[in-house]
Amino acid sequence: MGRLTYSLVVILAIGATHVIRTGQASAQDAAHKHSGHDGIRGPDGGSVQMVDGKKVETILQEKGIIFSVMMADGKAIDTSRGSGTLTLRVGDNSKEYQYALKPLKSGKLGVGVDLSKVKGHTLHMNVQLEGVAGSPLEFHSMGKVENATLSNELRISLQGTCPVSGQKLGSMGKPPKVELGDKSLFVCCAGCIDKVKASPDQYLSKYYKSQGKEVRPGVFEATLADAEAIAKQKVCPVMDEPLGGMGTPGKVNVKGKAVYICCAGCAKKLAAEPEKFLAVLKEKGVTPADF
Repeated sequence: MGRLTYSLVVILAIGATHVIRTGQASAQDAAHKHSGHDGIRGPDGGSVQMVDGKKVETILQEKGIIFSVMMADGKAIDTSRGSGTLTLRVGDNSKEYQYALKPLKSGKLGVGVDLSKVKGHTLHMNVQLEGVAGSPLEFHSMGKVENATLSNELRISLQGTCPVSGQKLGSMGKPPKVELGDKSLFVCCAGCIDKVKASPDQYLSKYYKSQGKEVRPGVFEATLADAEAIAKQKVCPVMDEPLGGMGTPGKVNVKGKAVYICCAGCAKKLAAEPEKFLAVLKEKGVTPADF
């Protein structure tokens, strides 16, 4: 990856420390107990490994790193009086970042740190936990914060119309893409680009906060407001097909959770066996947001 040209910034108010140091991480990794990473997903979608007879789930999010400790049978262990240290290294870079781990309201241990700049890169984590189920736990964990991206074709489908003219995107040829900070919009033609750039907030709020129309009872058409959730879910839990492969995804309410489907026809199966398909998503590490 080359030189690390950005810093990891503590952004959550949970008392994290931020100490940067350099060194050869490979030697330090070897000094830690390195349990097997067998690909098993935990209750929160993180990777699970066995450490001294305990299950430890490593949960990587854009805004933090969290550790959940469980007994071998999966029963959660109280970490309200626990603490720890995390030494983090990104990819092949030798620079290390050290953080203090503290109890969270969720009953887990963690630290708030901005990982949005290191999406897709392997994170190497040497971890020491104290005050958790008796003896200290010391281990090495690895993982990535995956990029949640959608194809331009699917984004065009979710947006539907030009924000300026109201014309259906694609009706005047390939829609130009307008980058607006960390978001984007498509327009029907080059003549609309400057108007969108002149009033970006007006057009972004129109599309990124919109509720899709109800195409069938209980089935709503997804919009750009659903883009991030669709990117995380990736596939339809019923057909196991990529979302967007059969047109604009549908959005349904499954026991209070927003679940996306490849087509409206999958809604009946979801309604008939909601627990089954929520379990399918959980196995894939997906936790649907509230509808």
